[in-house]
Amino acid sequence: MKARTLSAAILLPIVITVLVIGHWPFALFLALATGLACGEYVAMLRRSGYTLALPLTLAINWLWLADAYQPLDAWLPHGMAAISLLTAAWALYRRQRHPDDGNFTAQWALTLAGGLYIGLGGAYIYQLRAMPEGLWWMLTALPIVWVSESAAYFVGRRYGRHKIAPHISPGKSWEGYAGEVIAGIVTGLLLGGFMPRFAGVTLSVNMWKGGILGLVIATITTAGDFFISMIKREVGIKDTGALIPGHGGVLDRIDSLLWTGILAFAIAQWLWYL
Repeated sequence: MKARTLSAAILLPIVITVLVIGHWPFALFLALATGLACGEYVAMLRRSGYTLALPLTLAINWLWLADAYQPLDAWLPHGMAAISLLTAAWALYRRQRHPDDGNFTAQWALTLAGGLYIGLGGAYIYQLRAMPEGLWWMLTALPIVWVSESAAYFVGRRYGRHKIAPHISPGKSWEGYAGEVIAGIVTGLLLGGFMPRFAGVTLSVNMWKGGILGLVIATITTAGDFFISMIKREVGIKDTGALIPGHGGVLDRIDSLLWTGILAFAIAQWLWYL
């Protein structure tokens, strides 16, 4: 618990600082975080005998982030096409050089899928921040994730009796999930009402929009945690890495945020004019 608290105390000011600055420092921070997550993803699957092409996974991830930072127009599909062909060529090369390894089609698909999954989530996080009032939406969305996940952990430990998906994540209970949803809604309502006062100007973020954001994030983004837990369970590990003491790996920390970026961006766009 001490390591967990110390890591949070060190990382949280860094995250908030680059978030407030935005622009290229935030894009660079996302590139680093998602790049490390890609490395953990490749290392995880190696435990199950899959040898993935990390440079190509990184290329897909960073291509989507680059497009979010500075739209690439026609270069995005061209870049994806080139990486897809390179990945196929890489799989053919490995099949010829290591014919007994097996799973070459799966290795090709998993190389593409990892970069796409992590890259798209990171790209939407940046696009949310890049909105005219993106900072305030981010400062509402991120605490919702942190508070609701903490509520799920503590409520689940104290009252958890009924497991949600024991074959995927044995530690998660319906009681913890209920605490997560309630905490997410309450946090969204409070932050949504607080943000305009803190900013000192009229914002598109308000109490009822914050409540909707909290409901959606707390209800759905736990699936991102379950998805990474499914992979970890298949390969037989507890954490995706050990880079963050007390928290595991980077992918462990951003698994829900990858979903949050997509959902929060969609909600912010939908609620912008309401």
